[in-house]
Amino acid sequence: MAKKIRNPLAQALGLVFQGMRDTMNGISSSQVAHRLGLAGSHYRMIEAGSALLQPSRAIRVIQTFNRIEFVPLCEVLVCIQFLDSAKKTVREMETSVSLLKNTAPSLEKVLTKFNTLWKVIEDGKPGEAAKKIIECGLRDELARFLTTAPVPFSAAEIDDFMSPTYDRPLSGQLYGKIGDILQGVAPFYLEVVLQLIDNLRNITPRVTAEELARWEDLHQNKFSHLIGIVRRPEIVVEPGIFDYSYLWEDGFQKILIIYRDGQADRAKWAQKRISENLRRKFEAERLKYERQLQHFDEVLDKKLKIVSGKDKGREIDGILLYRGVAMNNLWAYIMNNGYVVPFIDNAGVDSTGDRLYGTSLGYDETSEKLFMIRKLFSDIGLAL
Repeated sequence: MAKKIRNPLAQALGLVFQGMRDTMNGISSSQVAHRLGLAGSHYRMIEAGSALLQPSRAIRVIQTFNRIEFVPLCEVLVCIQFLDSAKKTVREMETSVSLLKNTAPSLEKVLTKFNTLWKVIEDGKPGEAAKKIIECGLRDELARFLTTAPVPFSAAEIDDFMSPTYDRPLSGQLYGKIGDILQGVAPFYLEVVLQLIDNLRNITPRVTAEELARWEDLHQNKFSHLIGIVRRPEIVVEPGIFDYSYLWEDGFQKILIIYRDGQADRAKWAQKRISENLRRKFEAERLKYERQLQHFDEVLDKKLKIVSGKDKGREIDGILLYRGVAMNNLWAYIMNNGYVVPFIDNAGVDSTGDRLYGTSLGYDETSEKLFMIRKLFSDIGLAL
C-alpha cells in the first residue's frame, strides 16, 4: 500500500494560520472556523495540513486574518490545488514544484525552501514534516509572501516607476510613466484625470501623531525598516500612542535612529528608557502583548539602534529642513517592495497640540532627503 503523502504547501499554510492566531489575543480555532463558515474539526484539519482550504473561502480568510493579502493568498491556494493533484510520489511532487517555480516566479523564495523537505516528507511522519517546515524557514517565508501586497510590475519596471526607493532615490521616471498611462485613457475622462493630478499636486497632507500611529498599525507588516532623524533623543523614549509592535513582525528588520543634540552616551540612556517604558506599557496590557513579552529584550537589542550624530549637525539640519522651515523629526518607512514613505514633523518634547504640524513628503522631496540620509549613514558608518 502506497504511503499517503501530505501536501507540504497546505501544511505550511496551516502553520501560518496557527502562528497568526497566536497574535490575535488568544482567538480559538473554533472561533476562526466560525468566521470562515467551516466546522471546527474541518478547520483544525486545515491547520494540520490534512485538509485543503478551498479558494471560495479566500475572502473570509482575509477578513479573518486581516494581515493576509488577497492576491498572494489566491496564488497560494491555486498552487496547493496543483500540488495536491501530483502527490502520489515525492518525485512527482518535486517535479511539480519545479514547474511552479517557472510559472509562479513570485513564489520562488517559498518554493525553494522545499529543497530540504523531500526526504522528511518521504520518510517521516506529518509531525516531523511540520517541524522541518518551521526549521527550514518555509512557514516564515510563506507568511511574508501572504502579508506583502503584490506589486503589479516586473523588477525592471519597479526600478523605473513611481516611488523613490532607498537604493535608487531617483530611479522613477514618474512623469513620463504617467504620460504613458494617460495614452490609454478615453479623451472624455482625460481632463478629469489631469485636473485630479493638478489638485493633488497642490495639496499638502497634514499628518497628526494619531494618524501616523494608525498608519503604522495598518501597515506594520508591510515595512522592513524605519529610519528616524531627530533633533533630540528624548522624543522617542515615551511610546505613548506608538506601541512599536511591528518590531516583533518576522519581516521587520530594524529601527535606526540618529539624533542631533545631546552627548554620545545619550544613546544608551534612550535605548534603556524606551525598553523600560515599552515594557511597562506591554505589562499593563499583558493579554494583548503576551507574544511580544516572551522575547522582549532579545528583539529590542537586535532590532533597535540609536546613534548620536552630534558631529553631523549641519547635515541633520539639512535633512530636517522642510520648504525653508526647520522641523524636528523625519521618519522614513522602507516598505517591503523597496519604496520609501517619509513623514516629517515639528513635534518636540514640550510641544503643545495646537502648534504641532506633520506631513508626508512629495516625490521630489523624498528623493532629495534619501540622498542626504544615505550620505549621512555613510559618514557615520551605518548600514541597513
